[in-house]
Amino acid sequence: MSFDARPRWSLRARALCAALALLGAALGVGTGAHVSAAPVPEEQLKAAFVFNFAVFTEWPQEALGAGAPIVLCAAPNNALLPALSQLNDKLVNGHRIALREIGASARACHVLVLGQLDREHWGKIRRELAGATVLTVSDDRAISADGVVIALSVEHARVGFDVDMSAARGARLNLSSKLLRLARSVQ
Repeated sequence: MSFDARPRWSLRARALCAALALLGAALGVGTGAHVSAAPVPEEQLKAAFVFNFAVFTEWPQEALGAGAPIVLCAAPNNALLPALSQLNDKLVNGHRIALREIGASARACHVLVLGQLDREHWGKIRRELAGATVLTVSDDRAISADGVVIALSVEHARVGFDVDMSAARGARLNLSSKLLRLARSVQ
């Protein structure tokens, strides 16, 4: 009788490891055998999650043509903007990420990252985005509870996310089942 000492990983654990490898790739971190003991700043970790949300999201052909850039937007005062800037020019499924500060129209974005300072403008932005194919991501509790596709949060020093499928369907976005399996909740 042989005994296999290797751990048996669940599908969720394997998916999480794959996502973490993609996080490292998004941040330009090597995936060698040695792991740094230095903690990753929360903003960088959230930016890496945003990168992976783009990896596991499919936009309709008319919204994101072959080779077109994925326009990632955030307000100039967004706390994540410096970390998101590291994603500029990264490749996602054949599309380069083009980071932009949110301008006159949020509809020009493919991914819109919202934070606490966007709270007072969220109602207006949400009305503007009605029917637009924009993946909305927020780490602000008030905005997250009010119709964004993906809500990021930190609990017990761990970043997690929840998915609102109604908002995703309204934006005509197809979220990968791999992404949905990693979510804390899918509603």
